[in-house]
Amino acid sequence: KSYEIILVESELNSIYNFEFPQLKTIKPESEFNFHKFLNIGIKASKAHNYILSNNDLVFNENWLVELFKVADKHPEINSFSPYDKQSNKLPKSCIETKDYVCGYDIQKHLTGWCIFTRSKVFSKLKSLDERFGFYYADFDYAMDLQKYNIKHALVTNSEVLHLESMSTEKVEKQDFELPKRTPKYITEQNWTWVLENKNMIEGLIIFHDKWGERKILKLKLYIAQRLQSLGLGIFNRFILTNK
Repeated sequence: KSYEIILVESELNSIYNFEFPQLKTIKPESEFNFHKFLNIGIKASKAHNYILSNNDLVFNENWLVELFKVADKHPEINSFSPYDKQSNKLPKSCIETKDYVCGYDIQKHLTGWCIFTRSKVFSKLKSLDERFGFYYADFDYAMDLQKYNIKHALVTNSEVLHLESMSTEKVEKQDFELPKRTPKYITEQNWTWVLENKNMIEGLIIFHDKWGERKILKLKLYIAQRLQSLGLGIFNRFILTNK
């Protein structure tokens, strides 16, 4: 199958030693914004399928072949994630017995660092929400899929290693005043990994502003999942959009 690689580079002074006809490099003159940069890459492509990928991944041999096996066999599924055995939270028994697992849970079914999607997904989504510069971008994408009744699946035989722990720079812990609209549940339940990161807290606030408070959101998602199981997922957009 023909392909093209579109590299959206945040480092304006970067120099690469590789060139080939399928590669196109774009260097936006703006601060890094994960969804914005993905939108730039998508708009620059004319493909029927997209792979939205981080730059800190190791792709196992035949990972894409395995993914296409499932995608070609199941045209009703339009969004996919590969499997990372080091970070995935699904039970091993589930991975070992199934070629794919449908769902929208982050770190189980959906991995924001590598998503394979058909172009028809963006005929509905139009674009990724650029209010999510990095944190909670994957959660927002998962919500959009459910809103538009788009099925997503983890492909268990498509293996990709995410080098997050190796590539993420260690930042010294800094004291800061919590934003006034910090959700109470993250302090009550001591979500330290969020409470120590102001940008992550702000991403969570944006997420709840868009999709609703936690308790209400849980109820809406339950209703949406029931509708989808009954073949009535077309009504999800009214349930999930209505606060």
